[in-house]
Amino acid sequence: MRLLQVSLRTLLLYSLLLVIVSIPISFLSISAILNHEVDETLEMQSEQFLKHVKGFEYLEDLERDLIVLDQLTYNVHIKPAPGATPGQTFETLYIYDSLEQEDRPYRMLASVVQIKGQPYRLTISMSLVDNYQLLNAIGLVQAVLIVALAGGLLFINRSLSRRLWKPFYKTLDNLKAYEVDKNETIDTAQTRISEFDDLNKTIGTLTERNRKIFLQQKEFIEDAAHELQTPIAVFQAKLDLLMQQPGLSESAAEIISRLENTAQRMSRLNKNLLLLSKIDNRQFSQAERIELDALVREHVVKLKPRAEENGLSLVESLKPFVITTNRTLMEVLATNLLHNAILHTASGGSIFVTVEPGKLEVSNTGTPLQSPERIFDRFRKESSSNRGSGLGLAIVKKICENFGYQVSYAFVDGNHTFSIRFPQ
Repeated sequence: MRLLQVSLRTLLLYSLLLVIVSIPISFLSISAILNHEVDETLEMQSEQFLKHVKGFEYLEDLERDLIVLDQLTYNVHIKPAPGATPGQTFETLYIYDSLEQEDRPYRMLASVVQIKGQPYRLTISMSLVDNYQLLNAIGLVQAVLIVALAGGLLFINRSLSRRLWKPFYKTLDNLKAYEVDKNETIDTAQTRISEFDDLNKTIGTLTERNRKIFLQQKEFIEDAAHELQTPIAVFQAKLDLLMQQPGLSESAAEIISRLENTAQRMSRLNKNLLLLSKIDNRQFSQAERIELDALVREHVVKLKPRAEENGLSLVESLKPFVITTNRTLMEVLATNLLHNAILHTASGGSIFVTVEPGKLEVSNTGTPLQSPERIFDRFRKESSSNRGSGLGLAIVKKICENFGYQVSYAFVDGNHTFSIRFPQ
């Protein structure tokens, strides 16, 4: 089955336009036909009247009889017309009807005739009320038909469009819901439209290729992080042995200290990569009821001395809130937000921690970021500082995605604010 080359909407528009144009044309045509019939009737009455009058031309007082006839008849009038030339005309007039107390349409034939050698103006009229009523009825029927036709065409258009485009919208919904890290292939069902089948096949191939590449990269990171654990541990142990060697010079001790800091950073980075991999693989499925305010207060107490050493004030406002989630990941989330605030707040600044029913918020004073939209990207840093691994906020976002929490960042009134909203 091939897709229609002409748009159904365009076809519908042309059909309605054709019907709309045809209505006045048909109305005028019917009106002209009815007027023509009336004109023929008026001509026939005129001929019959003249034939009847000519049969009485021998009468001496025929002129007086015609005057009486003009006064007595309603639709036939005859009056002398000296100097008028023979001929006839048709016209439509509106004449006041005293009985109905309104103007009524009439069709009138006016002609100049010869009676006993004298010119007379003969006018014969006929009411068009019945014809106009017929035209109104026809117009009403046509209006009903065009409404019914428009409704039918719209219904057919919607039905055909829904049936024809159903595979496309299904594929579109599948693409919107597709997540490359969910270990699932996109559903591209067979259709009766070859173009959609080709589209679905191409989309399926593309998404499957991307999924395999993503899985390979994730597996590589996980394997690399596992393999790096042992060398890093050995490296740190050797550095500890070197630091304990007697007779170590001050310059050598400084170099070893720097190496020790680098090794610790590598260890943190390796652990964070492993944590991200475990979150991706959904290895933290166990959930329990947790008092979030108590959990956050515990970590605030642990980190408060470090904040005070850096000249920071840490203000907390913790209201009772119980949530069912994984304790380990919630501790990681709270710790990363607090570490990030301490790490990126200048001396003399302030950190505000708030827990309310359905919300966790951590704010710290600072300057605006250059790329706030990329703040949750992995290894994304605004400064060249080596104090962080660049994965803390990425882990926070991954945890929120894993449990369906809403995480957001905003810079308002000189404060960087990270908000996490939990479903009620």
